[in-house]
Amino acid sequence: MKKLSGNNGNSKAYFHFDNMYFENPQQHESIILYQIGDLSCKKGYTVTDHRQYCYEISYVVSGKGEFHMDNRRFEVEEGDIILNVPGETHYIRTDDEQPMRYYYAGFNFDASNEGSPAFVHIKKMLDQTQYPIVKNRLQIDVPFVGIFNELVHLNSYSSVMVGMYLRQLIVIAYRSFHENWDLGYKPELKEAGASSMVYEVINYIDVHLQRITELSQIAEELHYNYSYMSNCFSKEIGLTIQEYYNRKRFEKAVQWLKEGTMNITSIAEKLNYQSIHTFSKAFRKNFGLSPSEYQTMTKVAETITNKEQ
Repeated sequence: MKKLSGNNGNSKAYFHFDNMYFENPQQHESIILYQIGDLSCKKGYTVTDHRQYCYEISYVVSGKGEFHMDNRRFEVEEGDIILNVPGETHYIRTDDEQPMRYYYAGFNFDASNEGSPAFVHIKKMLDQTQYPIVKNRLQIDVPFVGIFNELVHLNSYSSVMVGMYLRQLIVIAYRSFHENWDLGYKPELKEAGASSMVYEVINYIDVHLQRITELSQIAEELHYNYSYMSNCFSKEIGLTIQEYYNRKRFEKAVQWLKEGTMNITSIAEKLNYQSIHTFSKAFRKNFGLSPSEYQTMTKVAETITNKEQ
């Protein structure tokens, strides 16, 4: 966690919107929030050396600087996401020519809360992160700004909204460091035979997503043995057929939720879930929030974006 007084004092900050909850940590289901803020520094501003006791995600809005972590030095710039994990010793210094502005959030996972298995996995993966800097390609700034707006304009259910944005922020950070959501399959780079079959399966799922009720029907319609087809698919792609199918369903669900042209029951039916409960449970397990929460969050984010434009 940052000690923001720094060696140079707060006189070196243009502005600092800091929200600290050390004495009263904010519980948002399985996430505990300790600190979140927006710091715009002057040239050469330094955040003093300190040891992390929680996870921290920072996002560089503008400028340049350095993050020093356990005697490793990392140059950071606009668009970088930085991850700090508990136990690290680090300090921050802004550039002498291009002073830095960055958002930050300090949080931890509540081990006693067993209701979010998705965050158990996310915690494990954050702990295994090899390189702590990654580019912002999934708009992690949106949930940061959403939280700041809620804190500035406290209103009914602001705490609920902060929790939703916080979970989105953490999931985006996890994806940024550990998931390739641009996964594509290029059959021309593979050998013939099994690769051709794998491409057939991918194409079938992509084209007939709403028709598939059981994965065995893919093998039947393509005239393959399902066990053999599944084994080849996993070797070529690195995902099981079930995982790929689920990913495509989630992508379609997210698209429809953002468009807002269908209710959640209709989306569950079109994607062949047994019930809206089954769909909601699978969605929450994958994204960390329910379809209705996600839909609300995207509407609020869109409103904020429109206002800023």
